[in-house]
Amino acid sequence: MYDIIIIGGEAAGLFAAAASSEFLKGKELRGLILEGGPEPGRKLLLTGAGQCNLTHGGPIRDFIKHYGNNGGKIRSALYGFSNEALCRFLAGEGLRTAMREDGKIYPASFSAREVRDFLVNKAEQNGFEIRCGRKVRELKPAEDGFRIRTEREEYTAKRVLVCTGGCSYPATGSDGSLFPVLRDLGLEVAEPKPALVPVSVENYPYGGLSGASVSGVRIAAEEGVSEGDLLFTHRAFSGPAALHIARYVHPGARIVIDYCPGTTREETRGMFRAVRQTSAKKELFTVFREIFGPLGLPEALLRVFFETEGIDFRKRFAESSGAEADRILGRIHRDTFIVSGTAGFSEAMVTCGGVALPEAEPKTFESTRMPGLYFAGEVLDADGDTGGYNLQFAFSSAWAAMKDICRQCGSERGIQNDH
Repeated sequence: MYDIIIIGGEAAGLFAAAASSEFLKGKELRGLILEGGPEPGRKLLLTGAGQCNLTHGGPIRDFIKHYGNNGGKIRSALYGFSNEALCRFLAGEGLRTAMREDGKIYPASFSAREVRDFLVNKAEQNGFEIRCGRKVRELKPAEDGFRIRTEREEYTAKRVLVCTGGCSYPATGSDGSLFPVLRDLGLEVAEPKPALVPVSVENYPYGGLSGASVSGVRIAAEEGVSEGDLLFTHRAFSGPAALHIARYVHPGARIVIDYCPGTTREETRGMFRAVRQTSAKKELFTVFREIFGPLGLPEALLRVFFETEGIDFRKRFAESSGAEADRILGRIHRDTFIVSGTAGFSEAMVTCGGVALPEAEPKTFESTRMPGLYFAGEVLDADGDTGGYNLQFAFSSAWAAMKDICRQCGSERGIQNDH
């Protein structure tokens, strides 16, 4: 009988085990981590292109908006173990961090392997055994806790912490295979779908711009809005603005792109009226380039607008109609598309969906239906933007869950927990 079995040896599971010593005053839990893959932390090794973007800088209150519609529901976890608390914890264990100019925080070594190895070593120091190649097939309540069956053995534990992640990067073992097991327990699981993934649209016209980008665009969908840089690829929209809007869209949904959200359509119309007298002999395309180039719009994108709208590049400003200029302005401020789909889980950085947040207590992530069952990380229906927000939630939720697990174990042993 284990005090705690953690299902999943990725960021949340490893961190929970590594943090357990913070709560038990030198005592150890009889703990076990069951990892389905051949080694722990394989997905963690891929984060931040192998450099491990741990979290983001700035006030923790600014994090809430980076988790879509569920940000407010995980506020207590983020405040309970913030980005600053994470950096202090790591520094106290000898793992220094560094913040880049864009606010992303990494290990000072910029090595995901260093982070993975630190968490594994710390978990083992805290008394956790790590068994790999143990994919969980069944989880059931038992008389004194829970019974877990893998393809090889059966285990029993007083408490279970589920940290199996979502469905993104399935080759690492994060394949969503535990979701049916959790549904069999009667838990609500929001249907997983790829998030932080390129978005494909019908009649995509920008294949020739592959590799070009526009800074600071705004993409609106029916269920949400994203802002950031937009990258054109051969077949789809990518970059942070597109990756962040992916959680809100589905095939058939409409998205509207504003490439210059700092100005309104009326303001840009006013710019044209202001230069009409002095620019009458210039080509209409040149006028657009002179106005929108300084606003960050690539000339190549303007060319696609003119081509797809059927407007002659050589037409002079004075010879053009107001309707022609207005069509280009419409593309700049309201470039509208119908979503045909997104890339799959093999390209998705995270999963949207998972165990519904009402299934877990917001301060401890203990199951509201089954005491002793906890959740942390991407297995929950809370996905963040790029920039370290997903790892921060993994660490914050793991901290909250392990703190409560250790409190209960400490009470059983007569240990007072001051944390």
